[in-house]
Parts: sequence; structure tokens; C-alpha cells
Amino acid sequence: MRILVVDDNKLIRLGLRASLEGLDGVAAVQEAVNGQDALDAAGTFAPDIALLDVRMPVMDGLTALPRLLEHCKVVMLTNTDDLDVVADAMTLGASGYILHGSLEPEGILAALRACLLGGTFTAGLAPWERLAAPATGAVATEEQTVLSPRETEIMELVAEGLANGQIAVRLFLSEKTVKNHINSIFAKLGVSSRPQAMALWHAGLRGPRDPR
Repeated sequence: MRILVVDDNKLIRLGLRASLEGLDGVAAVQEAVNGQDALDAAGTFAPDIALLDVRMPVMDGLTALPRLLEHCKVVMLTNTDDLDVVADAMTLGASGYILHGSLEPEGILAALRACLLGGTFTAGLAPWERLAAPATGAVATEEQTVLSPRETEIMELVAEGLANGQIAVRLFLSEKTVKNHINSIFAKLGVSSRPQAMALWHAGLRGPRDPR
């Protein structure tokens, strides 16, 4: 994966680059200091995905976003938690919106993988998730996100990449039962696809009885 980090804060750029470059699956990380610099870099660096800040000089993230999408997927990574800005970014085509400090580097990378597979991802945006829930039904309450021991067991196998039939054989269940459990897991995690569920799982969301 080739990642473009776009932020006017040098310390943030350097920190992200250092933490992401050492992770498995990351081929290269390039920096850009603002939206215009990101557009220039995208043409030569050819990123798979960009981590884009919102508020930057010269050209801000929302202005750059539509043009940057011509080159790669984009996930907003920022301190800006204004719900209007979040809505604008997602409407413009961002695949995700992550607040600084809400995920460890491994979680950020898992989110990027999910987005590259066509999913969407948000982290650190509880007010946004509560706002979106009535309209989409996609975000569950904290109580609803508690997975049962069986659901936790199945989600572990989903995270390993096993298909429903393989999980059924492994756990001596019918494939229909596995499918029903996975539908319940998706509802509790507030996701609609396996990549989204896997991103949350790898980012650290676990069932209450998971010893890890």
C-alpha cells in the first residue's frame, strides 16, 4: 500500500510516516504539506490512498478532496470534529473520517485496508455516529455492540479471512446459522460488509469475553 500523508503540521506528518512505514503491507509513505502539494505529489507518487487533514494553508482538505479522488482513495485524518465538516467530507467522497488519537497506527492501517476494499470507516466521532444512526440504522448503541461468545468466536474467524462455509465446517454449524450470526455481528458493530467488520476488529474492538 502506498500512502500519502497530507498535513501542515510537520510533527504529525513525521510521526505518521514513522509509525506507518514499519507496518506490514505498507510499501511507501509520502508527505505533503497542504492540498495543493498533495495534488502535485499524487501525480508523481501514485498513492493508493491519502490521509488528508481538513484545515491547511494554501488549499484546505475539503477543497483538495474532489481532485485528489481522481488519483486515489481518501480518508480524512484530522483534529476537526465539526459535524458539518464531517458530512461535507463524506458527501464529497471521502472513504473515511478519523480523529487524531482515536486509533493506533495498526488501527489506521486496518481502516485504510477496509476503505481500499470499498468500505467506509469513521473513528472518534460518537456524535456523528449518533446523528447518522436514525437515518441509516448503521450505528448500534454501546449495549448492542456487545458480542456473545459465539459471535466473538465467529468474528475471529471472519477476521482471519474464512468464508461462511469454512467457518461452518470449523465450528460444526450449518452455513445458514453462521450467516445469521454474521448478520447479527454486523448489526451490533454498525457495519454492512466484512471489510468494515474486519477493520473494526483489527483496530481493537472485541467481545467482552475475548481474553485479548
